[in-house]
Amino acid sequence: MASPTGGRWIFSVDTVSGFSGVVLGINNGVAPVFPTPQAGKFNIEVFTNPTVAAIPNPDAGFQSSMTDPSGTIGNDGLLTGTNLKLSNGDFLAVDSVTGSATQSGSKITLGSGKQTVVGAKFDTLIGGSGNQILHALLGNQTVVGGTGNASIWGGANDSIVAGTGANQQIVVTGSNTTVVAGLSGNAVIALANQNTVTSLGGSTQNVIIAAGTNNLIDLTGNKAAIASAVIGNTGDTITAGSGQTNIAGEAGAMSIKIGAAGTTALSGSTSSVAGNTVSGGLGGFNFNPGATAGKGDLINLSGSTGTATINSFSFQGNTVAAPDTILATNNSDLIFGGGGDRIGIGPVQGAGTHQWTADTIGGGAVGFGTNSTIVGSTAVVTVGGFNETTDFLFYQNETLAQNQAIVAASTQVTIVSPNDSTRVVLPDGTAMTLVGVTQAELNAALTAGTLFKP
Repeated sequence: MASPTGGRWIFSVDTVSGFSGVVLGINNGVAPVFPTPQAGKFNIEVFTNPTVAAIPNPDAGFQSSMTDPSGTIGNDGLLTGTNLKLSNGDFLAVDSVTGSATQSGSKITLGSGKQTVVGAKFDTLIGGSGNQILHALLGNQTVVGGTGNASIWGGANDSIVAGTGANQQIVVTGSNTTVVAGLSGNAVIALANQNTVTSLGGSTQNVIIAAGTNNLIDLTGNKAAIASAVIGNTGDTITAGSGQTNIAGEAGAMSIKIGAAGTTALSGSTSSVAGNTVSGGLGGFNFNPGATAGKGDLINLSGSTGTATINSFSFQGNTVAAPDTILATNNSDLIFGGGGDRIGIGPVQGAGTHQWTADTIGGGAVGFGTNSTIVGSTAVVTVGGFNETTDFLFYQNETLAQNQAIVAASTQVTIVSPNDSTRVVLPDGTAMTLVGVTQAELNAALTAGTLFKP
């Protein structure tokens, strides 16, 4: 007879269970069950006839049952099998690495008990409905969570799909492993470096992800109403979901894309080495800086149609003067700038209604303007807190003659009576009202050479 393929499984129980060990009784549908149940042991009846479909109830004397088509117990006392299905009971199942040339990948489906399974390379581990642990640390395995609470441990080159339990913990210790967030429930995912996380389409699973470096995290399919969260790390690429997604960006050097719907909330980089790069999406965007000033983030909402609220100057009442570059959305936004910030219309044709404000507490120069050379912008901007002695305007291909023409064509308007304000139109058509700045003050800044900067 040919040597059996599949795993080499050993079963055990914790002594606190009241059992002193495990007995596997083979029921092949022909011969009497052997060995027979033993008192004081946890007895599992193993149905090995391949014609058996569902897991039968155990015979008298057995506490549990399982199916293992064409499985056998070898001379080493280990159970062979390619497709094991467990039922009830609390125990540990381990696919032992024996070095046998005939040993190959095995699939095991857990049942309803408090069960722990330790796989070997190329195994497939499928969770059940109990509180369970699925151990794939040897790597090159497939893990699918069940409906119960699960703790899943992954290694390198694993493929993991989260289940739907209320409490799932997934820890990845190696690289090149893919984790797919489940359809529902809650999951906490801890990543090593160079892993991938994706989300099933239509998922409502609330996920909390603690990332290592250089990970790809794409929650496009996730639409959880309760906030999902990503603690990002250096080199990560993160796409937010279409529900509520909170992203911690303090580590810096991340690429972050706003979700297709819902709201993406981001905390800014505190890294002195590299800031984050944010690109726009259809969803809304909220931004607050990190606790300390970093190298500065690039927030590019140019051309996007989502709304945005951006505070780039204050963390819990303390001024944070990171030099951020902010390109406005084509919808509406509320942007509070701090020292060193440049806030403007993006390189595409501008549109939308914008309220921008300079930091009047911490001081520092803030630039307001446009990065577009495309004439025809319909963007309407109101700038508050503009200090003509420190803050400045900018546009592309600046010339002294153009600066003089812009100021000469400015108009006096009243935003808050009785204070005068001044409206200027930049070369691309962006109309910008400087609240509380008179035409005389604007002319004085132009003469001093401080009003415009490249």
